[in-house]
Amino acid sequence: MEIRQMLSLAKETARDLGFHIRQDLLRDQHGGMCEFGGKRWIILDVSQNSMEQLHAIGNALRFLDSLDSNQIPVALRHVWKPYL
Repeated sequence: MEIRQMLSLAKETARDLGFHIRQDLLRDQHGGMCEFGGKRWIILDVSQNSMEQLHAIGNALRFLDSLDSNQIPVALRHVWKPYL
């Protein structure tokens, strides 16, 4: 699977897990996970490459109270192993 396909799958998976995705040009600031308005958000820096964004989404999984690895598509399990 190509990295862009994996990133698309990662965004879809994050949404399925209850996250909202926002993409912005952050310039000298860092993206990541935050919570506001009663919702969990993953803020992605569009200046980052696809692999960096993929890891930013994976890192946000650490904030979930419980996560069953079966909720993660097989194609992403190897990349996200450090975050599960």
